[in-house]
Amino acid sequence: MIKKIKICGIKDPKDISVCNELGIDFIGFNFADVSPRKIKPSYAKRNNLSSYCGRVERVAVFVDPSDSYIDESIKSINATYIQLHGNESIKRCYDIKNLFNLPIIKAFGVNNTKDLDNAVLYEDIVDYYLFDTKPTNKDKGQKGGLNKVFSWEILNSWKGKDFFLAGGININNIQSAINDTNASCIDISSGVERVLGVKDSYMIKELYKEFKALV
Repeated sequence: MIKKIKICGIKDPKDISVCNELGIDFIGFNFADVSPRKIKPSYAKRNNLSSYCGRVERVAVFVDPSDSYIDESIKSINATYIQLHGNESIKRCYDIKNLFNLPIIKAFGVNNTKDLDNAVLYEDIVDYYLFDTKPTNKDKGQKGGLNKVFSWEILNSWKGKDFFLAGGININNIQSAINDTNASCIDISSGVERVLGVKDSYMIKELYKEFKALV
């Protein structure tokens, strides 16, 4: 399986350009309310963020969004994927996919195999899964980008569709993330930040160099 890589929660055009120049596969733009990486559609449009992406896939990330907010957001970055990181039901995912005609990445927090049992119910609707560390009450409503690793051994029982692996992945553990799971894409957010919510171009370059050496 050819591994891909996604850098999520980017806000700065300079960092987007770095990802494009390197050949990053996916960039995630976070439109979720509770996130230090949130951008507004007006910001994305005003700064013409999509123009810096080149051929990189543009993922619009949401948590339980309204149709109008999805529409405004995906237009602001010319999104090529929608990522749903909230409590969206199977029907809600179906409706969003049909309304906006974009592939759906559905995120699930993982703490045990029961979480995978719930995820597999979405198999006929979503295009990719994303498995991340399951938030706790201490995370104050933030669904992802928690800089916490969950037990990847839980994924050994997964028999469903291809998935993105997220949750505390950085240059020090990306080799294990690649070798110890069957993830089709490694999803990085806090792992390329020195300051919470602010990407570091040098860290992106170094992590990508390590990624390419491994795949």
